[in-house]
Amino acid sequence: MSGRSVTSEQVSLRGDVIERTRTYRTPPSSTTLSCEIIEAVKRPDHGQKGVPIDLLINWFRIRFNRRRMYIYEVSMSEERPQGGGRGRGRGRGRGGAHGALTPPALIKHPGTISKIFWNIVRDYREFFPNLHVVVFDDFGFMFTPDRLNMNESTGLTLHASHPDNENGRANVKFRFHKLFDLDLTSDINSNEGFQWTSIYLKNLLSQYTRYVPAANAPDSEMEVFERFAHCNGGMFFIPRKPNAPKVVVQPGVESWLGLYASVKRMENFDPVINLGLVNKLFVRMNLDMITFFLTILNDDMAGDSRRSLTLTDRLTPAGCTDFNRRLKDVKLKCECVPGTDKDGLVTGRVDRHYRFIALKEDACADNHFLRVEDVKEREQVLTEIRGRDGRTRLVRRRWRNVRMDRWYADQGVPLNHPKMPLCEVKTGKKVDLIPMEVLFTHDQPQKFIKMLDFHARMRITKLLARKPEEHHRITNKLINDKLQPEQDPFMKAVDSDSEESVTKLEVNKETGDFFIKRAVETTNKKIRFVVYKLTNGVSMSEVKEFYCELVKKCVTRGFNVPESDYTQPPIRKELSISRNTYDQTLQRSIDDVLTMFEKSRKTDDEVLVFLFFTRMMDDLYGEIKFLSDIEFGIVSQVIDESTVKKACTKTPDEIPSDSKSVHHHICLKLNAKLGGINQILDLEEESDEPEYGRMPSHEKTMFIGIDVIHPSPNSPIKDLSLAAIVASMDANTAKYEARIKVQSKCNEMVHCFDSHFSHLLARYNSERGHLPSRVVILRDGVSDSEMIKAASVELNSIKTAWDKCANGVKLPPFTYVVVQKNHKTRFYRRDVSKQNDNNPPMGTIVDKDTVTPHMFDFYMISHYTQLGTSRPIHYTVVYDDCESKADEIQELIFRMCFLYARCSKPVSLPSPVYYAHLACERAAFQHQYAIRSGRLEEIEDQRANETDQQYSNRVERVAMEVEKELQVSRRYPGMYFI
Repeated sequence: MSGRSVTSEQVSLRGDVIERTRTYRTPPSSTTLSCEIIEAVKRPDHGQKGVPIDLLINWFRIRFNRRRMYIYEVSMSEERPQGGGRGRGRGRGRGGAHGALTPPALIKHPGTISKIFWNIVRDYREFFPNLHVVVFDDFGFMFTPDRLNMNESTGLTLHASHPDNENGRANVKFRFHKLFDLDLTSDINSNEGFQWTSIYLKNLLSQYTRYVPAANAPDSEMEVFERFAHCNGGMFFIPRKPNAPKVVVQPGVESWLGLYASVKRMENFDPVINLGLVNKLFVRMNLDMITFFLTILNDDMAGDSRRSLTLTDRLTPAGCTDFNRRLKDVKLKCECVPGTDKDGLVTGRVDRHYRFIALKEDACADNHFLRVEDVKEREQVLTEIRGRDGRTRLVRRRWRNVRMDRWYADQGVPLNHPKMPLCEVKTGKKVDLIPMEVLFTHDQPQKFIKMLDFHARMRITKLLARKPEEHHRITNKLINDKLQPEQDPFMKAVDSDSEESVTKLEVNKETGDFFIKRAVETTNKKIRFVVYKLTNGVSMSEVKEFYCELVKKCVTRGFNVPESDYTQPPIRKELSISRNTYDQTLQRSIDDVLTMFEKSRKTDDEVLVFLFFTRMMDDLYGEIKFLSDIEFGIVSQVIDESTVKKACTKTPDEIPSDSKSVHHHICLKLNAKLGGINQILDLEEESDEPEYGRMPSHEKTMFIGIDVIHPSPNSPIKDLSLAAIVASMDANTAKYEARIKVQSKCNEMVHCFDSHFSHLLARYNSERGHLPSRVVILRDGVSDSEMIKAASVELNSIKTAWDKCANGVKLPPFTYVVVQKNHKTRFYRRDVSKQNDNNPPMGTIVDKDTVTPHMFDFYMISHYTQLGTSRPIHYTVVYDDCESKADEIQELIFRMCFLYARCSKPVSLPSPVYYAHLACERAAFQHQYAIRSGRLEEIEDQRANETDQQYSNRVERVAMEVEKELQVSRRYPGMYFI
């Protein structure tokens, strides 16, 4: 058989979210939208206000030669010997005979794809004479400056042995995709070559660490290959040594440190690479299941007490449920597995890799028996055996029953906890029962894709925070010691290199501060508190103590609370609610309270506020917020038991200042939920910079915030994304109303929300008595390549809604700004190693040098950074009918960062963006509860007899039902999402 062949069949390849994955979108050859594409705003000028300061930025200049680059699509399929045998191969290598093979099947595993690809490149030197000029994305595209010697109309197919099957064969198909010039001087939105150049450079930078060496490669190549784990576009250093950088986030979960590279351009078009520190959650490697269980147990215990297991300890049903939830589908390994033959008799011990399924509560090592072959038995026993093929048959064999714990003792592995439940684990189609203490998490990296526990989410920010000088030092250390760009053969082969020092900024701006008026509005209604205690983690006396301090704070903030309620809530309830129980106990209780309240009150000037004291669990939180926000339209506040404990055990010296106390922050949230205002900008006072008071008034401006969130891998919200649109309703831009839009999964653009905007516009007109004279849209979560399309679609939807409901009133001017927070750009003071506070000051704006040449963008740090390194927010003005100057836009956005109702200080994002994100998160919790409780139907996977269009129509119907269910009750008095 020839070592290569040219065929005409095409094999398509679909991505698998396993290990390495392609994290970029293929640039489209053309853009087709149902509306006109807007033209992006050009930079009008640079900001002039403020005081110059010197900064460093974690951008590194890169040099590359302009040249033509070929892109080839790479697809792979495998053929295995008929019968599935894995015997010794008869024709290994490029072109040996393979005998009868199965029909080709797609290869989807990115790790396998990479192994096969680099074997092909090394074996076929006539096609790939210089290995190091080839760049592969581990998925489906190869970049090379050399044109392949092939027929471009039919493609080229090369063969290699399958790395995971001795007798199998891999077919690798190359097809020409595109020829482009390496160039970063054009506009990102108008030139496909720019986007491909960015993709190529990003892959080139990491190719040295992603390259899969041959089995006999030098140790230096293997060491580089095993140094990093690659996922989601980041390169994460694998902490194989005990002192390697890692942070334990929750039981069995670690945060690993890595680098994320993105291609940028300076304002003068110079190419740079942004190399930023990133953290990624991974399952802890080589962790035995007993230790894992103990870390769960001790993580849940208060104080310094620590549990250990004894020989007779068992696991409770609740413990089994929690263990299963945390470990489901995690990869495990075991070096002592009872190995069975075709008749199911144990004949020895073997090593195996598994996926965890569940704990078997009724099976443990001291009551589970194995059929062990015993040649010393005198007589063969006629036994009914279920073989590997699943069939039952009668055989005569010599065997005996051996209890599992005794079998392990015979193997020299005595079990210390024989009464712990056995683990049901799976490898391929085979399911085994294995004791917990001989199972370990895999010794290869595996991403943690579940949601962290509530308390882990609360503490992770503090755990991973790094001071600016440390952030700067670690970035440089990882680049020079681990990435080692000076030794990169792939960079050298294409005559490219990058600087090893960060870029310096000569000029920066610092704005002034604003005066804020506090607590300018509260509700006039009499507030009656209802206290629900849903946890045993705190006593009723502690709840009462916390309640009294909270009421005292509310009264000082202007709340109208009857004196009789100062020391005792008028209504108090204690309920026992377990995880994952949806028996409507809480709903019935709230309903009874509201019914009693309606019957007993004599006027309408009273309002109930519900305080839920509980151990924070996502399921329970979703239930409380669904019932309070949507079902009943009542104000509620969930308070975690740990918050109560901390507040009640502080000594007088430990009590924080008034504005930092937990009671103060809860009071701010309750006031906003009740329809009050916590703070407004006082433009009558002179600020640090007097010219700020002369900025244009925004009294008649409607501010809109838009955000979209997508389902996580294990979420019950399959194939749906949740979008939130919030709009300001008052002259002070302090009160907002929200609407929830449900649409197809991973669609970042919010389509057809004209009905929602019409609702918000009608509410604005009802509250203000007029329509807005300007609309400012702050859009979160849109990538550089998508922002023009997103702005075009969403502005068209808003303008359509205006035409329908404005009764002929002329369209106001619109401003559309994209807000990006999930980037890796960081600024440091120039003298980063000498300052005590090395973060740039609040109000820092960077709008020159390190900005986009073709767009109107800038970076802003609008908040005081008390923990870690400041994350600047990147703003891009995509559309602006007002033709605003840079100072005007920057001032407008900076003002909005002072009006966040949850906090008395300026925050990192404009308040409309924060509110849209909060509304999205709240809707996600409510949606999950609605599905798990049976209120909404979970979307089933696409059925075998269902076409793509039928499935899409079914998803759309469900989306409409979900959207209707998630709108907040009209009875709610204020901003429910705070």
